[in-house]
Amino acid sequence: MMALIFATMLAALAAATTHRPLPALLAAGLSLFLAIWLFLWEIWSPETGFRMPWIQTELLLPDAGEAA
Repeated sequence: MMALIFATMLAALAAATTHRPLPALLAAGLSLFLAIWLFLWEIWSPETGFRMPWIQTELLLPDAGEAA
């Protein structure tokens, strides 16, 4: 899959160097779409979906009895 992403990047670069802006933009957009799709494919889990339980974002406050 990464080879396909790099191939679309190369196609975008080749089209840009030959002064063809529309194919370059289309290839760059396709490359971006494929990269985002691959990222989402890699982080999705059947058990947790897109949640990432290893990232703790909750603010843990001490109990009121411990503040004294």
